[in-house]
Amino acid sequence: MRGGGFMEGLAKEADRWFRQAENDLRSAEWSQQGGFYAQTCFWAQQSAAKVLRAFLFMKKEDAKETRSVSELLERCLTYDEDFEAVIEHGGRLDIYYKTTRYPDSLPGGIPAELITNRDSKEAIKIAADILKLVEEKRKAYVPEKM
Repeated sequence: MRGGGFMEGLAKEADRWFRQAENDLRSAEWSQQGGFYAQTCFWAQQSAAKVLRAFLFMKKEDAKETRSVSELLERCLTYDEDFEAVIEHGGRLDIYYKTTRYPDSLPGGIPAELITNRDSKEAIKIAADILKLVEEKRKAYVPEKM
């Protein structure tokens, strides 16, 4: 039987994922300042994916089978229509999951040469907007007792 310990465990797991998402966003910002734009975009994508998983843990769902920001946003939208405001940007971050890390993912160069400062600024903004939305939901979140 699942009791209060189960819900408490999900709340703790949501908190762990949220804290890591915050750290990943700080890594993105740090990389951006250093001119590592491909790495910035990757860390922004990671931050968004992790914070969305944190939200899903708050809703008693574990989305471990996907790293897609778009897919995670779609799942979050089933719980809260406020995710509609950021859903169109998920695909932009998903592009960065592989293309920022592997030389053969982009024709004619390597990610470090092709991903731009503008790309990195956009990725950070998208991830920060998603994190802010989940942070608002997190503040209102009170695990139910079973």
